[in-house]
Amino acid sequence: MSATVHWLDRGAFMAHYYFDLKDGATQRDHAGVELRSDDDAIARAHVLADEIGNQGTVRDHACHVSVINENGHEVTRVPVSSEFRPRSTAGLKKIS
Repeated sequence: MSATVHWLDRGAFMAHYYFDLKDGATQRDHAGVELRSDDDAIARAHVLADEIGNQGTVRDHACHVSVINENGHEVTRVPVSSEFRPRSTAGLKKIS
């Protein structure tokens, strides 16, 4: 299956990513969002995980945001915690 890539006037390629929440059950992101790279998707997942954790609604200690690319492959998993975490993306790694 080939990736759907969108061309922007600025000459940048965008890819589509989905951010599923897994908290005992999977809450699928059916809309997704277009981003420039896996790194941008990983950074967005960290922001989402922080926001979810700050809501205090985490039921499962294994709760995480799963980043899925447009080909259906998981890029990374970001744990959701109710503890404060700084929003630094330094040292992040992709799932190979």
